[in-house]
Amino acid sequence: MKFKLVLILVLGPFAAANIASALTIIQTTASADLSAALGGGGGLAITSAIVVNGASGQFGTYSGFTSPPVTLGDGVIMSTGQVVQATPTYNNGTQGEFTTPSTDMVVGGTTEFDAYGPGHITNFVNSNDVAALQVSISLAAASQIGFNFIFGSTEYPEYTSNFTDAFLVFLDGTAPENQIVFDASNNAVQVGTTFSSALTTGDTNTAFANPHGLLALTTFTAATLSAGPHTLTFEIADVNDHILDSAVFVTNLHAGTGGSGTNPSVPDAATTASLLGLAMLGMVGLRSKLKLA
Repeated sequence: MKFKLVLILVLGPFAAANIASALTIIQTTASADLSAALGGGGGLAITSAIVVNGASGQFGTYSGFTSPPVTLGDGVIMSTGQVVQATPTYNNGTQGEFTTPSTDMVVGGTTEFDAYGPGHITNFVNSNDVAALQVSISLAAASQIGFNFIFGSTEYPEYTSNFTDAFLVFLDGTAPENQIVFDASNNAVQVGTTFSSALTTGDTNTAFANPHGLLALTTFTAATLSAGPHTLTFEIADVNDHILDSAVFVTNLHAGTGGSGTNPSVPDAATTASLLGLAMLGMVGLRSKLKLA
């Protein structure tokens, strides 16, 4: 049976608390650290998170993604370059040859990325510097699963059609039909077509701020998964080159219910705080109106 994830652009939850804090990235490939950072709970247990392609510098955990207008709960970061270069320090504000972050990791692509790319990723020739993480999970009961992620790239704005870095997720296998993350136009998440529909250059947390850009999205499997074990293989790649890096921040992997046009059923702590704050403001406003009446 074929499953897929649909992407939902969520504006409110990601623009949560007005508390600025520096993004902290810790490079690690330790399964225990990556598993703990991804989420779990609520009927979903993460049993392992194993690097299956890429150099050690391409994987890590992050915290402090809390500076508006784009915020995200703590989680795992994967990059086509060095994850530690995803902080604002490495955005040198230029375009062309010297744009950063940009590191050739001297890592190849993956068979599954190269099999999926033609016909699904614009002008795809090959994948390079692929960071691939296989996550094993167990569901206590049949359920959809979802997660939040942010995908950013220094390929934007100059190289959106020729060097279309992309983010893929394969469920329970790595054949092309196992790729499950799609944007609102039913395309794979990539620089260019996806960025044209849901992009911000105003991020203040990462290197993917003006002149570069990123996406803040939420996914759910379109179908319910059976109880028991499943695997998710997260992959991010440089497409057609080895430079001008892209990165993905992943958090809140959980069992839950969602669909096109809905919000996550299990928001992260920042989202919950934001929603509670808005609710309290609404109550205060209503109380003031009642007094005036």
